[in-house]
Amino acid sequence: MVVSTVAPVVARTLFSRIKTIPMEYPFAFGVVFSGFKTSFSDLMVQKVVEQREQVDWKRNAAFAAFGFFYLGGVQYAIYVPFFSRIFPTAKTFSAQPWRQKIKDFRGMFECGAQVFIDQCIHHPLMYFPAFYITKELVMREKPDIMACLREYQGNMNEDLQALWKIWVPATLFNFAFMPMWARIPVAATTSLVWTMILSTMRGGDVAHRDDLAGGAVTGATLHMVEAGFGTLFIEPVELDADKAHVMITAAGVDQPGLVAEFTRAVANAEGSITHSRMVRLGNDFIITLHAAVPPEKYKTFISKLRKQKEIKSLNLQFQMLQHRDMSKMIPPQLGIRLRAVGEDKPGMLASISETLVSKGLSIETVSTNLQLHSRKGDGRPRHDFVIEADCVATRPLDQEHLESLVEDLNHLKQELQLDSVDVRVQRRAPQRQTTMV
Repeated sequence: MVVSTVAPVVARTLFSRIKTIPMEYPFAFGVVFSGFKTSFSDLMVQKVVEQREQVDWKRNAAFAAFGFFYLGGVQYAIYVPFFSRIFPTAKTFSAQPWRQKIKDFRGMFECGAQVFIDQCIHHPLMYFPAFYITKELVMREKPDIMACLREYQGNMNEDLQALWKIWVPATLFNFAFMPMWARIPVAATTSLVWTMILSTMRGGDVAHRDDLAGGAVTGATLHMVEAGFGTLFIEPVELDADKAHVMITAAGVDQPGLVAEFTRAVANAEGSITHSRMVRLGNDFIITLHAAVPPEKYKTFISKLRKQKEIKSLNLQFQMLQHRDMSKMIPPQLGIRLRAVGEDKPGMLASISETLVSKGLSIETVSTNLQLHSRKGDGRPRHDFVIEADCVATRPLDQEHLESLVEDLNHLKQELQLDSVDVRVQRRAPQRQTTMV
């Protein structure tokens, strides 16, 4: 009984002691926390994004040193003693309840001034140059400091815009609500969350290792995260020239297990299914699919399918597909994915297709379906028409052309009374992907 009583007391005492360490030793805790955070962030980028088999510990140590010295040391000197001296209400303002905060105009002004100095003076003039130099020293066999500073000068506008999108709200929350000792740990945690998002969105991206190294918020990494929210195509999948290809349509009365029986029949006949569309319409089930088979087995494949007793009830149609001569095709320079949703009415697909074609786009795939919803207000059923299309352009489209496309789609949205028209664009050459609505 003595042991069972003492153990929880010791555990609580130890935990209470550990909790006081950041408050009693804020500088040391911030330095250590930032150093280990930066090391862990680089490990994530190396293993998850770059997918390295062996960790580059020299590089990791260099980024850890940057975390210890700059993120933990220099930032602490700015955020805590420097800001405390020039903004006397910083400490008391962060400790106030939010109801008092909104009445404390001087505190709100000083909080905003701290964010301004941090984001518009500290980061442009100190943090980014230090980060670019560190990255140059770590990532290059023959570092060129002046070249990397010129690179930063060229990227400055884009880097700062990306920085402010993430760090202005994060820093405002940090300075307004966190105690002084927690400012560096909160900033380091925010940076770690960013790196985790970056690693998740860009897993396997070995082409942008220089931009990704360090996991900082820059214009390049922000574009990569934006591009990660949805994978787009840009190269249409062509038919395998070594195979024979057949389009199969099948229709029959719907019954349980029909898909399993039909796809098993295709497999037993030595066919490989790639693209397919299967849907129940009324009492019937409709199947459209593409199958690839060895050329010498094409006729046998069709004969076997016709003889499969499990699918005898289906009306089968076969059409052989021809290869495209790719030597005469211009590679696509841009891919567009469109999704439009609105109450069903005649001509929706025709109008959207005509708009895409008028802008020089070639539709590669398109799918439509109906969704049943309740109307707002009276609750009556409403049928929504959903269109999803993948298109390509064989010539580069400048920003003006894309904006014209979006403007035309917005006019169409109003004309057809669509609920939403979403367009995602992926260029071939630039390393970025933008989203427009």
